[in-house]
Amino acid sequence: MTMSFDRERLIGALITLATALFLMAVAPKFPYRRAARIAAIVIYGAVFAGVVAWVVLWLFGVDLGG
Repeated sequence: MTMSFDRERLIGALITLATALFLMAVAPKFPYRRAARIAAIVIYGAVFAGVVAWVVLWLFGVDLGG
């Protein structure tokens, strides 16, 4: 069985993780609210930057092997 790298699934998983962190950050009495909020923002930013880079490469016709 071969496992391939699926960008769409990876992006969806990272967005889901960031959303879960944001939901944990608003939970009452959660001791790491600030850290969870910062981590979620960093994940959202990294995913956004990755998607923008991916789209720019696609627009320039770079073959990304997918």
